[in-house]
Amino acid sequence: MKYLLILYFCSLNTGQCPSSVISGYQFTSHYDCVNGGYAVAQKTYRNLKEHKEWDMEYINKNKIVIKFECKEITSNV
Repeated sequence: MKYLLILYFCSLNTGQCPSSVISGYQFTSHYDCVNGGYAVAQKTYRNLKEHKEWDMEYINKNKIVIKFECKEITSNV
């Protein structure tokens, strides 16, 4: 079994997660995916302020958080 890491950009104000990104990371266990997910989500969150559309004012006003999912995928190998 393989697990694909998917990040969701969410607003705590609305409870909506309108944006998602497939991170490109694959893991061979659920544990490794979750462990990697926390690290990738933290790094991604810290880098949001570098993007025009995700400036600090927008992040704070909309209470943006990053959630993630480890989606199980079948391997055809």
